[in-house]
Parts: sequence; C-alpha cells; structure tokens
Amino acid sequence: MKKYILLSLLITSLFSCKDFLEEKSVTTLTQDYYKTAEGLQSLCKGSYQFLRFKSDYNQGNYIFGVGSDVEVFDWSLADRIAMGSYNPSGWDPASTVSTRMTALTNFLIGSLSGGYTEGAYPEIGRCNLFLENYAKLTSTDQTSLVARKGEMLFLRAYSYFLLTNALGDAPLILHSFSGMPSNFNFPKAKMEVIYKQMITDLREAVNVLPATTTETGRITKPAAAHLLAKIYLARAQGANFQNSTEPTLKALYKGSVTTDLDSCIFYASMPIDQLKTTTAYGGLCPNFGTLFTTTSDYARENQKEILLSAQYEPTQTYDGRYGNTLVHLFNSNHTSLRACTPRTLDYGRPYATACPSDWGFDQYTDRANDSRYYKTFLTDYVATATTTSGGKPWDKATAYYYNNYLNPTAITKAVVGAVKLTLGKRSIVYIENSKDQPFDSLWVMSQPYIMMVRWMVGSPNGAGYFNADGTPKAGAMVNPANPVITNTAGRKVMYRISGDYGDQFGIDINTTNSQWYMGPRKWLDQYRGKSTDVNGSGSIDFTIFRLAETYLIRAEAYGRKGDFTSAINDLNVIRKRAAYHAGENRSDVLVTLEPSVITGSLSIPAAEKVAPYAVTTDSYSKIAIDGTEWDGVSAKSVRENYPPTAASTLDRFINFIYNERGRELCFELTNVEDLHNAGLLYDRIYYHDMMGAPAASTGTTAFPFPKDDISKGSIGALGKGKGTLDRKYTFKPWPLVFLQLLTDENNNPLDAATIAAYQNPGY
Repeated sequence: MKKYILLSLLITSLFSCKDFLEEKSVTTLTQDYYKTAEGLQSLCKGSYQFLRFKSDYNQGNYIFGVGSDVEVFDWSLADRIAMGSYNPSGWDPASTVSTRMTALTNFLIGSLSGGYTEGAYPEIGRCNLFLENYAKLTSTDQTSLVARKGEMLFLRAYSYFLLTNALGDAPLILHSFSGMPSNFNFPKAKMEVIYKQMITDLREAVNVLPATTTETGRITKPAAAHLLAKIYLARAQGANFQNSTEPTLKALYKGSVTTDLDSCIFYASMPIDQLKTTTAYGGLCPNFGTLFTTTSDYARENQKEILLSAQYEPTQTYDGRYGNTLVHLFNSNHTSLRACTPRTLDYGRPYATACPSDWGFDQYTDRANDSRYYKTFLTDYVATATTTSGGKPWDKATAYYYNNYLNPTAITKAVVGAVKLTLGKRSIVYIENSKDQPFDSLWVMSQPYIMMVRWMVGSPNGAGYFNADGTPKAGAMVNPANPVITNTAGRKVMYRISGDYGDQFGIDINTTNSQWYMGPRKWLDQYRGKSTDVNGSGSIDFTIFRLAETYLIRAEAYGRKGDFTSAINDLNVIRKRAAYHAGENRSDVLVTLEPSVITGSLSIPAAEKVAPYAVTTDSYSKIAIDGTEWDGVSAKSVRENYPPTAASTLDRFINFIYNERGRELCFELTNVEDLHNAGLLYDRIYYHDMMGAPAASTGTTAFPFPKDDISKGSIGALGKGKGTLDRKYTFKPWPLVFLQLLTDENNNPLDAATIAAYQNPGY
C-alpha cells in the first residue's frame, strides 16, 4: 500500500504545459540535480501541474465543483445519488469505492496514480525541496531565480489552501524528504497555524513576483495578491466562529486578527488598480460571454481579466490522461431525447454528472437585462444528425394546434406521423419558468422542436383539449401570443414534464430522465484541440482566478466593515459588465419564449423585441445595485431568496455576495469552498437544494421546494427535501486508509481513540 505523504523525485513523469512549461528531457535525475539553478528551474516548471487539480478529473471536479447550493450531483448513477443526497455511504470514511467522496479525498491528500494530477502533499514536497535548495544557491543564482521562488511559495500556499478548504486542520510540512521517512507521525496543525504560514509565503511571493509576464501561464503578482486577499478574508470570516457551539462552524476558526479585512482590501486592490483602466469595465472583459466562447484559436484564454489559469495544450500532447474534464462534467444527456441531436463535438460528451439546482437558475433575478443567464446556460440545441429518422413525430393534437394556431401561415404544414424536427434547425429548448408562470401544455408539445420546461399546466378542468370528433373544445385553445397561464384553477400543475414523450423528468425520476437538464455553456470545447474525437479530452485552459472575483472579495470585505457604499461600487463594476450593451443581440429564446418577458414582468424595450433583437440601450440601469437588495423588505430583497438564518442586514449582505458569486462564477469550481469558508454552506444547501436537504426542509417562503399535482410516493415534486444533509458534510472526511497508515513518533500505529480524534467532527 502506498504511503501518501511522500516526495516524488520523478519530476520527468509530470506533464508539462504549453509555452514556458515545456520540459527538457533529463536522462538521469539525482538529488544533486535539484541543487543546481537548472534543476530548480525544472522543478518549478514541473510543479505547475498542481494547478490542474480541480479541472483534471473526478477528484478535483467532485470535491470543488459539486455540492454547493447551485451546483449539485445529477442522480444518474448510484455514486452520484449517494453523494448528492448526502447518504452516509457516499461519505463514509471507511469507503474504498473509487468514485465516492472518501477515495476522491485521497487524491487531494496525495495518492499517486498515473495519468492525472498528483495531490497536495507531493506538490508541497516539491515546493519544500525547491526552497531548501534555493537557500543554498549563490547570490547570483538566487537573484536569477527569485521569481521562481515566488512561484513556489505561491504553489505551496495554494496547496494548503485547497487542503484546508476540504479537510480543515491538516499536517503542516515545511521540509522535504529524501527517501522514506523514519516514521509516519504527521499530526494535524490547527488552521490558525497553517493560515499564518500561507500568509507569510504569499506576502513574500507578492513582493518578489513580477506584475506582468511575457510567458503565458506564469504566476504573477496580481495572482498572488488575489489569493492572499482571499485568505485574509477567509480568516476574517472564520474569526466569527471562534466561540461557536456548533463543532463544524468552530472548526472554521483560523485565527483572529483585527486588521484582516483591511489587509484583504489592500491586497485585492493590487490587481484591481493594475488592471482597472485596461477596459471600460474596470479591467473586466467587456462581454461576459467572450470569457466562455471557444474559438479555433482559443482566444478566450488571453483575456486580461484572467489572473491565473491552469494550462492545457491544444495538441493534447502534454495534457495528461484526461485533459480538462470540465468539458464533460456539467453536460446533460441530450442524446436520449428524440431530438436528432447525437453525441458530437458541438455539445460535449453527455455524461450528465452534475447539474444546476433549481436555485442555480432562479438566482438570476432579471434574465432580460442581466446577460449572464443566457451567456452561462446552453438554452437550445440544433438538430445535427444526418437524418431525421427516429425523431419525434407530430401527433393529431399537436399538428392541429401548430397548423391552426401556432403557425397558421406556414408553407410547410405539420403532418401527423411525420418527424417534427428539421435538420440544421432548433431541436431542443429549455425554459426554467416559475410556478406562477406555467405554460399551457398543448402549446409546449406543439412546438416544432422538443421543449423542456419546469412548469406547465394541463387542459382546463382536466377535460382535454379536443372533443370526440377531433374539434377543439370551446375555450381550450390558448392564444399562442401569450401561452402563460396565470389562472391555474381547474388545471393540473405539473413540474418538469418532458416535451418528448410527456413523461416526468428531473433529478430523482430515474437514472435516464434525471439526465435531462439545462447545462452550462462555459466549458464547451467544440474543437478539443482540433480533434475529431467526440469523447476526447478538453483543451481549454482552466481559469483559477479572474478579476471579477477580486472585486467580489473586496466588496465583501468592505461590507463586513460596514462600508456598503464602497461595496456597492465594486459590485456595480460587475453589474455594468453583466448588462446587455448596445450593439449586441439578445437570444431569441429570451425574447420570444421567456415567460417573464412574454407577460411583461421583465421589461425589454419594444424596439429590441424585433429580430435580430439588437440592443440599442444599455441595460445596466435595470440591474444596478442600490442596497435595497439586502434590506429584507423590498421586492429585490425577496427575490434574493435569503435563508431564514440571514436575520440581519449584514447577514443578508453577506448572502447577497454569495448569490452574486453564484451568478458570476457558477461552474468555475469556487462556490463550494467559498460558501464553506464563509460558514454558509449548510444553510444554503438546506434551504436551496431540494435533492440534498433533509425532508424537514421545505425551502424558503419566497422559493419553496416544488410541489405539483401529479407527483406521488417519494418521487418528483413533493415540496420537501429528498436528502439526508448533515453539518458534518461541510468538511470532507479523512480517509480511514490514510489514518491507518499514520504512526506516533516511535512508529507505532495510531490507536482507535487517536484516529477518532484526528477525524473531522461528526464522522
């Protein structure tokens, strides 16, 4: 059995990255090689592989990308059901199942396995070796490598940051090993001690790193300052829990320093001040969608807003076994619908592993004017098959409604039994409407494509739409110009009924129907490094830090200090970019199919509702933040769906920050750790994630968990939680197989009591 805390000196086995991270082959490696300037350059290059940990494979994807209140596991496999429902079997410290949370945590600690990124402690070992040998170099060599020292200090701090985000207190190792250690006595250090070390490392890194680089991918001063600001903020957050009686909150304590919020603001201001004049939007990329639109030259990777990214090579030569697996993680399975849209490069590998919760959609409170919703989600698909064989056909009712109401002037009429889809045209549309704005079911089913909506209603009084002779019943046909039914009396209200077969879909219906959901477009990579393999690895660089998050970090620090004016100013930098700008077009799905736009509850100027839906007036004024969003009484505040535990203005402001983080950063693998460090993760899942929350939770007053008129038993929209969430799951468990390898200082195995004391609270 492998020991986990070992230094791997086989640096040539690491996968190097593009640009400056191209590694020379070294025939023979010895300890002496890493005592030279050339060897330390090589060691630094190889150490960059750890930046890929989050995006590399299941271990990083699952630990950091799934399990917030907006990003949840899809119930498409037993492992995902166990983890997403917080079933003990999915989180058992004794579990050795490779696809459950405990085994995945092993990889973060440092379990070595071929083909993908090693864990934190092998990375920490490389950093320690570099720093020890750097101190022995000549002053000339030290000067030439001082920036490399800054990079290694950053990487050591980043490694401990990921470790503590998942596991809390952990062994603090600040020296290297040459060979097998004399014992495996690695006691946990308090996070207070680890945070002091991270801050020390990063303060020095900020001092020695350059502000810019010509070598794509190098760690620079703005990236180090961003991480340092984030760590100061996390320590300030944890200080509030020093005397908590709840063990999992008390475990978030990282020390209490009165100047932490000021330090956070100081370091966050470094990248902001350096970049804020580079664009008209405070240094942010002018169009949010540009950050997530993949072109053949991968230009999205070169935006100045991106402070640090894990690099992947378009040729995939240096991308390891799987490359950037985020191109697969959040994709729904569109291929099991009769949509003539098979698995292709266009829409990614349909793994249906993780998906948005209902709140993941509803957090966007103004989809008409906040462009991030339609630029984040893949709302519609095109029929890309070579034939319409097997596509969804028209039936008598839908053909009648289409020909006589929906499109009576169409040259090509709907024919009963003929496939309704047209190659090269729209094949699937997802609409996430609210229960008070359901669609008429016949209107949904009569579209010339498959429409998947959250809420619809049946026929008036449940009597059907047609008489026995095939003629429409009086008053049953909805006006196609306004298919939203606001008076649902006498109609069955239905949650997630497929526009294909008319069967229920949703996370817990069954392992097939659970795979139908609206996924994000952020990681679509239709080029895959110019590969033609539809199952191939992703080649997009993974963004670790970007300037929008820096503004959010600083805004939270300002607000926690009571300076809401400065916080609002920072938040509105983000909102100005989030708005639709003159010269761009809104999606036709938004303008013609979004219920809130159809009914007028969200406003778009009349002139902008005409194809091609060109924007003439910037929509920023409609989404600008003014502080009423967290006053607790306004309509804006109600739409923010605060947990009942957010009882004060400050509580609501902090929760607003994490709503805004969700809107800006969802699917970028930051939400889980950020909610955790803020002490909000449990409450947010309890009130926002129906699939993880226990049955005692019914959601919030403003956004109750869905309940419809057709769900029965334990499946579907029952208005209560489906999981077994417990506070202990806000931390990951220490794997028992790891704990059983530890010893005391005399190399004796730990006894059961010591192992239990080492484990995180509640496990």
